[in-house]
Amino acid sequence: MRRASQTAIRRLAGLQLAASSTRTATAVGLQQQQGLHSSGNPEAPASSAQPAYAEEELQHRTVSLNFHEGRLQIDDWGAVSNIPKDDPAPHLRQAVQPSAISNKFVNHDGQRGDDGRYKAFLNDVASVVPKKRVYTDPLHLLAYGSDASFYRLLPKAVIKVHNEQEVQQLLQLSQRHKVPVTFRAAGTSLSGQAITDSVIIRVGYVGKNFRGINIQGDGSKVTAEVGLLGGEVNKLLAAHASRNKLPISHRIGPDPASIDAAMIGGIVANNASGMCCGVAQNTYHTMADMKIILADGTVLDTADEESRKSFMRTHASVANAVSDLAREVQADQQLTARIKAKYKIKNTVGYSLNALVDFPPDDPITIIKHLMVGSEGTLGFISNVTYNTVREVHHKASAFVLFPDINSACDSVQKLKATQVASAVELVDYNSLRLAQAPFVALVAELAQAQEGAAGLLIEVKGETREELQERIQTAQRALTSAGVQFDGQRKVPLGIESYPFRFSPEETKVFWDFRKGLIPIIGGSRSVGTSMMIEDVVCPVEHLADMTQDLIQLFTDCGYKDFSAVGHALEGNLHLVFAQGFRTPEEVATFGKLLSGMADIVVHKYNGSLKGEHGTGRNMAPFVELEWGSRAMSYMRRIKHVFDPHNLLNPGVIINEDPAAHLQFLKPSPPASSLIDNCMECGYCEAFCLSRDLTITPRQRIQTYREITRLRGLPSPSKEQKERLTRMEDVWQYDGDSTCAVDGMCAVRCPVNINTGEFTKQLRTAAVDGLDPAAGAASASTSSRWGSKLAINGANHFKMINNGVPYLLNTVDFFHGLLGPRVLEVVSGTMNKWSNHIVPQWNKYIPKGGQSVKSGLSLAPAAALPTEAAKATQSGIPRQVVFLPTCVNRMMGAARGDANYSGSTLEVFTNIAHKAGYQVIVPEGISGLCCGMMFDSRGAKKAAGMKTAEAITALSLASQMGKLPIVIDNSPCLAQLKSAGLNQKELK
Repeated sequence: MRRASQTAIRRLAGLQLAASSTRTATAVGLQQQQGLHSSGNPEAPASSAQPAYAEEELQHRTVSLNFHEGRLQIDDWGAVSNIPKDDPAPHLRQAVQPSAISNKFVNHDGQRGDDGRYKAFLNDVASVVPKKRVYTDPLHLLAYGSDASFYRLLPKAVIKVHNEQEVQQLLQLSQRHKVPVTFRAAGTSLSGQAITDSVIIRVGYVGKNFRGINIQGDGSKVTAEVGLLGGEVNKLLAAHASRNKLPISHRIGPDPASIDAAMIGGIVANNASGMCCGVAQNTYHTMADMKIILADGTVLDTADEESRKSFMRTHASVANAVSDLAREVQADQQLTARIKAKYKIKNTVGYSLNALVDFPPDDPITIIKHLMVGSEGTLGFISNVTYNTVREVHHKASAFVLFPDINSACDSVQKLKATQVASAVELVDYNSLRLAQAPFVALVAELAQAQEGAAGLLIEVKGETREELQERIQTAQRALTSAGVQFDGQRKVPLGIESYPFRFSPEETKVFWDFRKGLIPIIGGSRSVGTSMMIEDVVCPVEHLADMTQDLIQLFTDCGYKDFSAVGHALEGNLHLVFAQGFRTPEEVATFGKLLSGMADIVVHKYNGSLKGEHGTGRNMAPFVELEWGSRAMSYMRRIKHVFDPHNLLNPGVIINEDPAAHLQFLKPSPPASSLIDNCMECGYCEAFCLSRDLTITPRQRIQTYREITRLRGLPSPSKEQKERLTRMEDVWQYDGDSTCAVDGMCAVRCPVNINTGEFTKQLRTAAVDGLDPAAGAASASTSSRWGSKLAINGANHFKMINNGVPYLLNTVDFFHGLLGPRVLEVVSGTMNKWSNHIVPQWNKYIPKGGQSVKSGLSLAPAAALPTEAAKATQSGIPRQVVFLPTCVNRMMGAARGDANYSGSTLEVFTNIAHKAGYQVIVPEGISGLCCGMMFDSRGAKKAAGMKTAEAITALSLASQMGKLPIVIDNSPCLAQLKSAGLNQKELK
């Protein structure tokens, strides 16, 4: 069987000019298909077809899209499109350049020009959303023109909404003006489903809006709004259990790798899953209710009886149409069996057709809410969702078992799956094993000697009690042994399963899981400049995982890819293929098209698998939906779309796209810009840690926009429009990209490839301050002038004056706040802010009073306050002292007027706690003049920053007796600044 598959793959790879892309019938009449499913490989094993439809005679016709002899087109924003030779859909590509379609509107990607509808739409939007939350400048359009995928479409406008009422009114305006809209939460989608060249409605990172949560009872149910991160919801559930001393804590079922960056809206809309949740715990199966806003602005809250009744009265036609669809599908036994078989494995290709077979036709509300799961914003807006949560199990252990080949590993997976004791099993191929670092190698027997072709399984087992955990481990080990395969990474003397023990220590299991989660970053960080990080996401029944993996590895090899890895959620037959891909030449784009077509042929035709198990359909797989599902299932998907969105105004081009080459259109460029940011994958993981995410733009967007600025600067013969756009982008960048970057480096904490966008911003500021690159931009007029460096040095030398002067200034402002009231200060400061080009800050009610002066020296704890043990220690000569550095921001600023929760300065609070523990607090000498240097470093004044950092480290060294006493600093970015400059050197530890 495997030999036959290799023959088929080599035959496929031998197509040098035409990339064979098998597709079924579309509205443009490309193909004809009569049956339920295509089976294009006559050598496919009989076992790969599901019995429910294997007996039906299936017919299909294919069309070859010749991308190798196609032509590349690059639009004004750098996006690349491959137009195949003998293009079967030329009417969908009448124009690529935006200027060529400025007065013509066709509802297809790249052809949505403004024939007047956008102008009219935005005029009406002004009465719904304040102007400051509507963005039409080129920098913001570019920033929202990409998600975490490799596509780029520039929207006409980005609108940040704050509540459901605004969404309702915008959808009503969308219907009135026939303007398509796309909803966007975190924008971590990997298949191009969160972008558009029409209008984006932004619900993520809009302050406290769309971030409500209601945890019910013991936490077994939670209602979360769409702007909350999945990881946040889990942390709030854990805190709820801890606060209420509950014996059991809960979490939501879906556990995507991006859970700390992805928002509930995207998790639901993509039916995202992950390493542990499988099929049973994804949103479709754990969702209880949701609130939906339909295309016409109607709200349906499925948890509210009155809302359900109202919907049945006002939208009876929609309810009846949904019921009719369910009746038709359930009456078709073969199609019903096909749908059930498809959803036994992970599948996020197309709409959730299982909703039409899982529930009775006379319950349209239940069907509707399940159709919304995985609909990618094409059927309606999901405002909140109620989950039936799953219990968190805290007793767990992990093992990493090595095998000589992938077949042995996958055979063992089948045995493990049958026992149902493993909560997660991750497959790791040889190319990935080669990337293992020393701590991981030390825990896995014979890994250092593993030969080419070896593979590993990372296995996690959980139990409610330690005893249950141990029983499950023993069951898992027996299952592995019963597979009858060899353990170790060589083909010599096999090891016993005892050589790969389960580890209980969190420190050791963390090494395992950090390696698995870090594979993509490692590959991403080592890719060549100008390429994008690609993660394909395919699924097959677990019994075919070994064969499918081998076939796909061969396909990648035959297509010329070298540095790729195959990893995946083996229990679910879910494989991720990770590789670098460039779109710089016609050959690169054509090869990628050939790869996708070959992948579809293998996964669908041969193994009846899913082309996307977790990442959604988007634009990436839209041309392949009918290939995977067949024409009859596809016809129901089109009818579902028409029922909910008859005018095709909700995220058009996603899931259903009539362009057979849509997956190779508008490919995002990745031009080199700076060595500090060139490895950015634009995944969006950094955004949750960015202080400016709700105010201006995020680290990812800073990198995206700076890449475009760099590209425009490097054009040999830019057009007039490109010159004007560059000027506008640079103007907006000054404040949104530069000035509002806090440069605290927190973005690097979550970045998979350790990019510190703050350091990049500081580099630009330094270039401007030192006069090395006047075009780099700077934070303010003070540091962008030729006097910037001198001013910074002067400020550093007289920092004590600044430290003592700022509190007086803040107290003066507070005095006028009390005298004149807030409104006058808002108007006056707002005017001065505009006149000074943002140098003078705009006042708001949270601006604090000045801080109290801080004195150096030792704070003495009363002897009576010393605990007995502390007193004994002090009497024995062991100093119970701690050095505390109140940072300059906390020294200069106190409480805001009316802040009832203020409990004192950080020094006061820490001293109280220390005294209770019997510790004396030492404040370094010369405290009024001390600064970690970040204030200057963040503005690009490196020399001044170095001076202040050195002074602070010297003062701390003396106060701590060269590290003999512990040091506490009340601001983590300041601590990081000092550590990076030498505070953590060996002699101070």
